[in-house]
Amino acid sequence: MLYEQIDRNRWMTIGLFALFGVVVFALSFAVDVLFLGTGPAGAAVIAAIIVAVAFGFSWFAADNVVLGTVGARPADASRPAERELVELVESVSLAAGLPAPKVYVIDDPAPNAFATGRSPSKGVVAFTTGLLEKMDRPQVEAVAAHEISHIANRDSMIGVVAAVLVGVVLIICRMALRMLFFTGGRRGGGRQQGNAQAIMLLVGIVALVLAPVFAYLLRFAVSRRRESLADANAVRLTRNPDAMIGALEVLAGDDTQVDFAHGLSSHLWIEEPEHSRGSWLDRLTATHPPIPERIEALRAIAGDARFR
Repeated sequence: MLYEQIDRNRWMTIGLFALFGVVVFALSFAVDVLFLGTGPAGAAVIAAIIVAVAFGFSWFAADNVVLGTVGARPADASRPAERELVELVESVSLAAGLPAPKVYVIDDPAPNAFATGRSPSKGVVAFTTGLLEKMDRPQVEAVAAHEISHIANRDSMIGVVAAVLVGVVLIICRMALRMLFFTGGRRGGGRQQGNAQAIMLLVGIVALVLAPVFAYLLRFAVSRRRESLADANAVRLTRNPDAMIGALEVLAGDDTQVDFAHGLSSHLWIEEPEHSRGSWLDRLTATHPPIPERIEALRAIAGDARFR
């Protein structure tokens, strides 16, 4: 059942990113036609170039940008805790049959971690110092297994690409709205042409307003289910459901927030940073399932009566 869910997720991801590409292309095309006066053929070429650049940047450079954004540094082997962390990650990677990812550390008191990298051979896992201090070794191992599962399932690559494409959509929308504010759209021509331009402008405004919402909803669809699958895979790798459950309980019981959290990359972390846990709107816009739900899912997997 678990592997069937992973396979369905991969096919769903292909569809979601195809939609992302269509959204970026359509927005770029609309901006070129409505505000820059580019003909349909030229606008299509420009829009295709923008989509290609966005995907290319996501594939080759976005992971380094994310690491720089959160202030991550390579693990220091001269520090016993960080040397032990590297050895632990290597051990879990061996169990998963994957190359050992690079290990980074973020100097922050909040317990958290994430994975990035465009492929298993380019994987990176990052842990906060708060996580290393507040979790015991089995719990840290479980978190490492969770993040390595993201790398194995290509979730880390998908998460980075989603962050970049959401950013591209927002940038295009903001530029277009500013053009609309300062120019009011293109003018000129007869009444019939003016009516056509007014209709196009109205459609463009609606698209510009809805596109960021659509982009965020796509990001949520990409990330939510994957966290639960990574939790389950961590239990499979470590054969220790207590450790993964304990790690999630530490996260749930700690209110410290990562200082370097960035809104567009919040879905990469094992616990979503800077997200309040109360209202229905919070639950609707969260990129992660609530931690209590994740814990209950693991207890069901463990099938242990003492958890019920």
